[in-house]
This record gives sequence, C-alpha cells and structure tokens, in this order.
Amino acid sequence: MSIADKDLLGNPLTDLERSIAEVHEALENIARQDDLPPCVAAGMAHALSCTWQVLNDLDVPCAQPEDVA
Repeated sequence: MSIADKDLLGNPLTDLERSIAEVHEALENIARQDDLPPCVAAGMAHALSCTWQVLNDLDVPCAQPEDVA
C-alpha cells in the first residue's frame, strides 16, 4: 500500500503524519517477508500494531496489522 496524500477527512498530511506513515510502510515491507525468524515476525507485528494505532487515531489510511502477512 502506498502512502496516502490526504487523511480520511481530505486534509493534506502533515510532515509528522507522513513520517509516521513512512515508518509504518517500512515495517509492512519487513513484515511481508516470508523468511523472518519467529522473534522478528512477532516484533514486526507488534510494531505495526503500534504505528497503525497512531495513524488510525490521526485518520491516516494505512494497512491494518492483520492484513500484513
């Protein structure tokens, strides 16, 4: 999923929102790898949940943690 330009209300993303979305996307890319050690996969799932919660609270569209496999 690419980073949106606007939040769910149609407002342009702030620099902070874009930065968090970029971190979330980087975590997604790591989590989608199929050769991760179990501890890394678990850590990525946890990190994705954290960044998703922040982006969800800010109304910034992003992949939900359960959609990343």
